[in-house]
Amino acid sequence: MMKQVHYPSRGQTVYGYAHVPTGETPGPALILSHGFTGAAHESSRLFVHFANQACAQGFYVLRMDFLGSGSSDVDEAAYTYLSGWTQDVLAGVDFLRAQPEVDAARIGALGISFGAAATLLAGADARIRAVAGWASVLHPEITFRGILGAENWDALAAGCEQICHTYADKQFTLSRRFLTDLWQCDIVQTVKGYGGKPLLLLQGDQDAVIDPAHATALAAEIPCEFHLIQGEDHSFCVHREQNFATTLDFFRRNLGR
Repeated sequence: MMKQVHYPSRGQTVYGYAHVPTGETPGPALILSHGFTGAAHESSRLFVHFANQACAQGFYVLRMDFLGSGSSDVDEAAYTYLSGWTQDVLAGVDFLRAQPEVDAARIGALGISFGAAATLLAGADARIRAVAGWASVLHPEITFRGILGAENWDALAAGCEQICHTYADKQFTLSRRFLTDLWQCDIVQTVKGYGGKPLLLLQGDQDAVIDPAHATALAAEIPCEFHLIQGEDHSFCVHREQNFATTLDFFRRNLGR
């Protein structure tokens, strides 16, 4: 069963969808975090398909729109920044822990791209038992210089309060806070401090947005499960079923189902 849900975060309301399994409860749960300029369904309904498969295997799944994205009713520029997205993930964990169908000790988090960056930061929270990232933004300044272009990045760095830009046929507006907030978030060091928490990183070798070397280098330094997927791009749709199977196997092993 899928139903619309909402929960508070940052003084506003996050909207999303819960996929509620049938059968024995309480059970494990997952929160899914979409990418930059994305929404709860993700491109090609990627997260809808994944949530349906996970739910069929007994996982309660929460898909949500970050504040300022998708169906959110607040301003994109004001609410799109990494530490804020991380707060939205953790508020989603609060929501999951309050659901009668969810075992609060068995919550996992999955994110893609910029949503993976927020997920990896949120993963330092002890309430999240296992973490997975697809095409993870690990070095946001490098990645977003490419997305925004040097002129926009440098304008924000120099004090410009807001920029409007189009990338991959999507127009968006960002405030200077987006950039200054990134400077305060160290994703790699946060992940290095996990202390053995189960971590899965999947990265396509044909990703034109994120350098595959970023995840490859991190995986060489920390204990994690890492898959460099031949032929996969940033969409994670080329080998969709393989990616789903790998990720669900990881969560079954680490959350129990």
